[in-house]
Amino acid sequence: MIDAMPRPQMFPQAGDDPHHAGVRARLQMARQVGAVAAALLAQFAVSMPEGYFGPSDDVTPFGVLYSVGILVLLTVTILAQARRSRWGPYGAMAIFAINVGLFVPPLVANPVIAGVVVLWNFYLLSRIVLSVRTRFTLLGRELADPDDDVAAWLALNGPAARHLLTIALVATVAVVGYGIGWRAPAYSVCVALQVLAVAVAGGFLRRLSKRGRWDVFAPFVLVAAAFAAAARPEVSLALLAAFDAVVLVLLATRSSLIAEVLQFFYGRPALLILVSFLVLIGFGTLLLTFPAASAHATPLEPVDALFTATSAACVTGLIVLDTPNDLSLFGQFVVLLLIQIGGLNIMVLSTFAALLLGRGLGLRGEQALGAMLDLPSVAAAYRLIGFIVVSTLLVEGIGAAILGSVELGRGTPPMTAAWRGIFHSISAFCNAGFALYSDSLVGFQDQPLVLLVMAALITLGGLGFAVLAFAWLRLKSSAHVGLATQVRIVLLASAALTVFGFAGVALTEWNHGLAGLATGDKLVNALFQSVTCRTAGFNSVGFDALQPATLMLFMVLMFVGASPGGTGGGIKTTTLVVLLSAISAIASGRQRVVLLKRTISLETVFRCAAIAVVAVLVVLGGATTLLVLENQDFLSLVFETVSAFGTVGLSLGATAALGTSGKLVIVIVMLIGRIGPLSLALLFGRKRQAVIGYPEARIMVG
Repeated sequence: MIDAMPRPQMFPQAGDDPHHAGVRARLQMARQVGAVAAALLAQFAVSMPEGYFGPSDDVTPFGVLYSVGILVLLTVTILAQARRSRWGPYGAMAIFAINVGLFVPPLVANPVIAGVVVLWNFYLLSRIVLSVRTRFTLLGRELADPDDDVAAWLALNGPAARHLLTIALVATVAVVGYGIGWRAPAYSVCVALQVLAVAVAGGFLRRLSKRGRWDVFAPFVLVAAAFAAAARPEVSLALLAAFDAVVLVLLATRSSLIAEVLQFFYGRPALLILVSFLVLIGFGTLLLTFPAASAHATPLEPVDALFTATSAACVTGLIVLDTPNDLSLFGQFVVLLLIQIGGLNIMVLSTFAALLLGRGLGLRGEQALGAMLDLPSVAAAYRLIGFIVVSTLLVEGIGAAILGSVELGRGTPPMTAAWRGIFHSISAFCNAGFALYSDSLVGFQDQPLVLLVMAALITLGGLGFAVLAFAWLRLKSSAHVGLATQVRIVLLASAALTVFGFAGVALTEWNHGLAGLATGDKLVNALFQSVTCRTAGFNSVGFDALQPATLMLFMVLMFVGASPGGTGGGIKTTTLVVLLSAISAIASGRQRVVLLKRTISLETVFRCAAIAVVAVLVVLGGATTLLVLENQDFLSLVFETVSAFGTVGLSLGATAALGTSGKLVIVIVMLIGRIGPLSLALLFGRKRQAVIGYPEARIMVG
């Protein structure tokens, strides 16, 4: 009877390629392991108080019988498949069919968890029944010659290894991150999955280590750390989840598809910038939705997690949550990690890692890096990577030491003082504006040292890495170094804007927002607010007491923002200077824009004009949308929009009162402000070669 049945296509048949059949068999085994693990975790998570699985915090006799039975069936099926037995395919079909049948009733009370199990097992069952074959050429084309032992291992085991690692990672995130399932048995399933994933990935890592590859060091360290932290299962499993992620990245780098995707993005720097921040924001949102990220009994709302992750990754500082009170230590660490990566940019960090490993990006990757750092020389951009990361860590370390010592002087416990020093130093240098005090830095308005150190960190981060590198090279050598014109423009513009803001705040707020402070403190606070309102978003004075003229001044400074290559947003100081110079040239009747005895190309002038126009349109569009969606006053919503676009983070209190739609609008404006308005225009524009000439037309303007 069985001989007459059509045999599922899982093992070599006549005319089959033995290699592909072996790959399919290994992948099928991995899918069975993943399906059983997901079903066991779902059994511990679904709630059926009157049903056969019982409540989510208990295991019924039927549940024990099911667990033992499905594991025995899985073991027998895998052994049969390994021996190429005719019973193997039918055992796999039985596993998937049992899981589908048992998890249909729990769909009523647990549609998400039970639905995932039903759909996934039904999909796997249908592939066997319909004899669907997978083409492994998509992700199976490895970047090595046929004699390469790494490529040979990946060609045979790569799909199965990727599947197991992905299942182990997802299961650990669900159990440890979201607390799905009854802790003890759910953790046991995750441990078993992780042990299997480490064992499977070991063959790949051993082959890489024989070649002296330094990038296999991290996975080995993570496994060792997980073993050392075995007394704390959640920490150990989190480290193993990081191992899964790292190995998956290493596996992806061996795929020709990934190489082609990277080459595609390298040729489109604007899209690369956008995707890098979207990935970072998605990663941060995932972590912030973990219950462990919340300081309260309930996890953060998804929209609040998204808003906070976007604000941190885009180094903005606008908040809908009280960072010190609503976020746990883990949540604060996630925010700080997003600030650091967002401030330096993902690609700069990854390139620095590649430099340490003795690898490179290739020509197109270097060109994309040059466009991302907004430098005219690709080689110069590549050489700056090491300087960027090292100088950032050095400056942040010095700032953390000073700020931490101030906290110690205030009687703060050493560990808390060190954490606050590190957090505020990184937040200031990256121009993020996040603080571990509910009133930002208002409590330090009579402590000049703190405000001046924070102002110095903000200024260094906002000047741009090209300026810092130029200054360092000038100190090391008296020889002429490039970028002199840009450096002088940035320094002069930054100094002028700082003095302008300082004078404006001092004049308008001397007897208002600064009232009650000593003369020296008034001057320091006026200087600090002038510096921070352009890029960072900290405040040392209460905004409820500020004059409308001061708020208008702040909006102008926020709109201008930082300098190219810096950690802040806005249209950039150089854009403002070029536009003002163009106005001067038009007024004097000159045909060319001259700045510091250098002629500025028309292309640069056009770029600056495009940046300014797109920026104005973004601010107008965002503010108008908020005015339609939110029932708040005009000034507050416009101020929040400008602050979001400039990635500043100053607020008049409107952000915390926004509804879901308003929060999403600010999220979009923050993202546009971080990637830059010109990148946005390039993203949606098309490069076209002009083939037709048209006569000139004279149009009256002005």
